[in-house]
Amino acid sequence: MSDILSAADANHWLIAGVVVFLGSCLQGLSGVGLGMVAAPLLLLLLPQLVPGPLLFISCLLSVLAVRRERADVDTRGLGYALTGRFLTSVLAAWTIGFLPVREMSIVFALVILGAVALSLTPVRLSPTRPALFVAGLVSGFMGTLTSVGMPPMALVYQNESPARIRASLSGFLAVGALISIIALAAVSRFGARDILFGLFLMLPMWLGYRASTPLAHRVPRETLRVLVVGLSGLAGALLLLRQF
Repeated sequence: MSDILSAADANHWLIAGVVVFLGSCLQGLSGVGLGMVAAPLLLLLLPQLVPGPLLFISCLLSVLAVRRERADVDTRGLGYALTGRFLTSVLAAWTIGFLPVREMSIVFALVILGAVALSLTPVRLSPTRPALFVAGLVSGFMGTLTSVGMPPMALVYQNESPARIRASLSGFLAVGALISIIALAAVSRFGARDILFGLFLMLPMWLGYRASTPLAHRVPRETLRVLVVGLSGLAGALLLLRQF
């Protein structure tokens, strides 16, 4: 206990809790947000909270969101997306030691920003099986190499109903986070200490989720689409800026 409390001063823990609360509320509304919002800030405040503890609470938050809107999960489509994610996650983990991560990150960031730009045109992105499989492939590779994996999936689902967007993205995140936790545990990068740190973030995560519940069904479809596309664009821009 004292080891955890001495990891940073009380102000850092308070700010971390606020960040997790806001990120959880945003994810409860849109299906994405906790990792995009919290990871960069927590790396500055309490780097030991990333990736293990953040993945732990992200997985739990996604399970809560799926349970809330389970009837709207695109089960069949997610099967194709998760197949793609698994394949490229394994490939990326195998090649991570000798791939030029900086150059790959720049390419991924430009792909995200290009897809965001495409979303601003009359071209309509739809969650077809081929599109979901490709999005899963890109997401798995991106997520393993750069920790930014959700934008491809978010952009594919952007034109669906709000409930389907939230439920399907949460389903993808729940399984994806679990895969990442297992992978980290396999190389001794996730353990009891990470779970203990994660438990300290459980309350702000749960409060953020609860705050999103009465608001989720009041968010207009176009507003949610703008939010999803905007968060994806922000993630792409931050990923690009991190390389310079």
